[in-house]
Amino acid sequence: IEQRQLVNYYQPKISAATGVVEGVEALVRWNHPSDGLIYPDQFITTAEMHGLIDDLTRDVLRSALTDLRGWRDGGHNLQVAVNISMETLGWLEFPEYIMREVQAAGVPPYAVTLEITESRLMMAPLAALDILARLSLKHFKLSIDDFGTGNSTLSRLRDIPFTELKIDQSFVHGACRHAKLRDFFEASLGVARQLGMSAVAEGVEDRADWNFVRSCNCDT
Repeated sequence: IEQRQLVNYYQPKISAATGVVEGVEALVRWNHPSDGLIYPDQFITTAEMHGLIDDLTRDVLRSALTDLRGWRDGGHNLQVAVNISMETLGWLEFPEYIMREVQAAGVPPYAVTLEITESRLMMAPLAALDILARLSLKHFKLSIDDFGTGNSTLSRLRDIPFTELKIDQSFVHGACRHAKLRDFFEASLGVARQLGMSAVAEGVEDRADWNFVRSCNCDT
């Protein structure tokens, strides 16, 4: 995949209390010359299998930091979130690399959230957990993505300095109408509260979802 064919799309992260856009999540697309926009579920696994995921992550991250600097220069005090694969977390120099990138872009590390999917986190070796701790010490924010899909243990979540828990969309959309989804959503909020993390509801698709998330005092 050529760098010029990768493009970042951004999904807003909105304060449930105020309705204000607080940040965005970078979602990479492959702008294929003949097939058009290709979504990441069609090429991320292939990139991981063929040792290309680090290069892809660097391209997405660099573009996101450049855009973040532009927004902040324009008076928009936003934050940006970028998904990180477990393969990237196996790169021992990653904390130093990303610190150099934020310094070059002129943005503070606390304006950058690194998201790790829960299901992959549960398979993480100790070296990856050490890298997460080093990233936290450098003031990057850490997020558990797709919570509820990975059978995580509270002890694992307790021992890693996460700042954010993102409740998977399968437990958000329609939860206002389905008791089991609502119970899981509220239980996930409880986990976030107990561990001192902010909670993000993924998959808010309509007004009913929005009203439900707000009524539960979810953060974002």
